[in-house]
Amino acid sequence: MIQKTLSLPRQLEDFRHILEQSAVEYMKVHAWDEAPSIANSKLGGRPYLPKGTNPPIDDLGEYMILLAQINFSERSFPAPFPKFGLLQIFMSAFNYQQILGINNCVPPNFFQVRYYPIITTNNLVTDFSYLRNSSFQHYSVASQYPISRELLLTFSKEVEPISATDYRLHHFISAELAEQFTLIEQQPFNEVYLQHFSSADHKIGGYPYFIEEDARAWNPSFQKYDTLLLQIVSDDAQGIMWGDSGVAKFFINHKCLETCNFSDILFYLEYY
Repeated sequence: MIQKTLSLPRQLEDFRHILEQSAVEYMKVHAWDEAPSIANSKLGGRPYLPKGTNPPIDDLGEYMILLAQINFSERSFPAPFPKFGLLQIFMSAFNYQQILGINNCVPPNFFQVRYYPIITTNNLVTDFSYLRNSSFQHYSVASQYPISRELLLTFSKEVEPISATDYRLHHFISAELAEQFTLIEQQPFNEVYLQHFSSADHKIGGYPYFIEEDARAWNPSFQKYDTLLLQIVSDDAQGIMWGDSGVAKFFINHKCLETCNFSDILFYLEYY
């Protein structure tokens, strides 16, 4: 049973019943400058690879670089996320400038998602010299990759209401209610709500943060991607930078997630 009692500012107390209807559990992601193991959850660094497998190769013939790795057995993730297994997201380093030029929906040939339902500690790739020797290590390429160093990830289970920029907000807070709030508080509802519930964090599940607008509002073909698989925000202290202080979001359909089918992912990137 989800505990949906929310901490709300005074101005939003009148909306408590509505906002608690929208509340969901998610995993807040914490990134640390500590050395993860091969199978730990991490950003960047060395991927978990059974012997006989290689990282994905981009359309330039270069190895894609590990962006994120999530080990679901490390914590109890909220449904419909897996209870076990390891998820990896790789991204092309050499195509990263093209990806930034797109600034929104990233084509699937620029990244790849893998899922290992069973994690083994034997017969793993331990020689990553191919990465040290690859042209990725050339400064002009490595310095452009959004994750500058390997970071250990840990998780805490949280509860949040719908975010200020999720297109479904109006399903809970009508234009009439927002207008009444503005008249009473003498502050625009959207500004107050964004201040408290932007959802601009590293996270798995929950609601996304959009810099501009939720593309799912105007593109019906995106609305099937109803679950936030992973969100990574820019953070100077952690050496994470998407363009100019941007945010990367990976979405999946909840039915695909229930069956651990990661073949259809929406990668949506925004930056200032």
